[in-house]
Amino acid sequence: MATPFSRTTRSLQNDNDFLSQAGLLVAILFAIMWGYWFLTAKITSYEVSQKLYVTDKEKLFRQFSQGEGAKRVQTIRNRLIIAQFPETAIDNIQIGQDALIRLDGDDKLTISATVINVRQTAGKTIVELRAEIDASLPNPFKEGDGGNVKIEVEYVTPAVMVLRASGMFTKTPSLSSSPQRRD
Repeated sequence: MATPFSRTTRSLQNDNDFLSQAGLLVAILFAIMWGYWFLTAKITSYEVSQKLYVTDKEKLFRQFSQGEGAKRVQTIRNRLIIAQFPETAIDNIQIGQDALIRLDGDDKLTISATVINVRQTAGKTIVELRAEIDASLPNPFKEGDGGNVKIEVEYVTPAVMVLRASGMFTKTPSLSSSPQRRD
């Protein structure tokens, strides 16, 4: 049965497109927020060590604790750590960068450290780090091998990561999604 023309035009005049406009506005708002995140979010890039060696070189020194004035003196354990990185890491690692040390045997303990020396020998990058922890805590360091070091080398945005992967913006080589070589 056919619908009379007068009913069809009346239903079009009474049709409300509020939900469509509200949905479109919400979609545009989400697209703007995603674009802002894509262009401004900071993602930390790390260099990860191949080997770690804890030396026996340790110093204890005292300092006034922060925030409590001169009421309490805190003893700090200062330990020298030596880490081995790939040869290409020397371009990214510099003196003064922050690092995170994770020792073998204790996966929960992460110790902060600072890079104090970088040198290259025999195709390896050797990095010396200074780890500082409160001396009143149990000493987590045992001389010898074991663990890894992650050094914060840069902050990049998701947009830069996409451009690097496409090979359009960077000094680093583009990522390969196929194991086959390109000639």
